[in-house]
Amino acid sequence: MGSDFMIDAGLYLSYAMFFVAFLAALAFPIWEIVTSMEAAKKALVSVGSAAVIFGLSYALSGNEVLPSYEKFGITPFLSQLIGGSLIMLYITSILTFVLLIVGEVVNFFR
Repeated sequence: MGSDFMIDAGLYLSYAMFFVAFLAALAFPIWEIVTSMEAAKKALVSVGSAAVIFGLSYALSGNEVLPSYEKFGITPFLSQLIGGSLIMLYITSILTFVLLIVGEVVNFFR
């Protein structure tokens, strides 16, 4: 009996802490944007570029559903969403690697 109470209390405490962290994760960036718009421009550009990359990735991905996927409840929309996420992962990984190499080459010649 006491063990069930401790598990339930721990779960509810975890839920409460997650909710507080979620609210803080939403509130602090909004506060930063309101207080200093210059500093927030970089973040807005980053979010916008990520949205553009995801939109491109989603448009490039297919929505086919193989018979082996049906047992997991994969719909054509979900298949395209997963494919778009994977393509976005590939694009951002390649961009990161290329920018890392370019940055090192530029620093070498400075």
